[in-house]
Amino acid sequence: MEWRFAEPNDFKWIQKVSQEHHEESDWSEVEYDKEKCDNYIRAAINDPSYFGIIIEKDEERIGFMAGRLLEYYFSRKLYARQIDLYVIPTHRTVMAGVFMMRKFIEWAKMKGALEVYFEPRLSDNEIKKFDAMARRLGMEHFANAYRRKLT
Repeated sequence: MEWRFAEPNDFKWIQKVSQEHHEESDWSEVEYDKEKCDNYIRAAINDPSYFGIIIEKDEERIGFMAGRLLEYYFSRKLYARQIDLYVIPTHRTVMAGVFMMRKFIEWAKMKGALEVYFEPRLSDNEIKKFDAMARRLGMEHFANAYRRKLT
């Protein structure tokens, strides 16, 4: 597996798979706003506070990941937060997610972040997979989120 930072020529591919990612996500019932996503993809490619990478296997794009550096609301110190991590379904058994998260952790350290947050999807009995992934990355379980739909 090879990785590289996302480039402008990746835009259309990321755009396509981001729609697929949305369709299989817990938020698929929320309207997908193409223009907003396009702006987000551009930021992930161009803004130095974003981490946007592509992974390839045999010169074929198989996944992408985006994250971002943020300041704590109470401090000027930085932390890094994973935003998106997507691997096309036919390549989900090749440890691509762990590979991308390792690159994200390395980037966050290099940028001076104090910690990294990874918020995986917790529905559909997926939590065991993410627990195993987090353990491989030396991460600890920190907090849970709760949701109440209002519509």
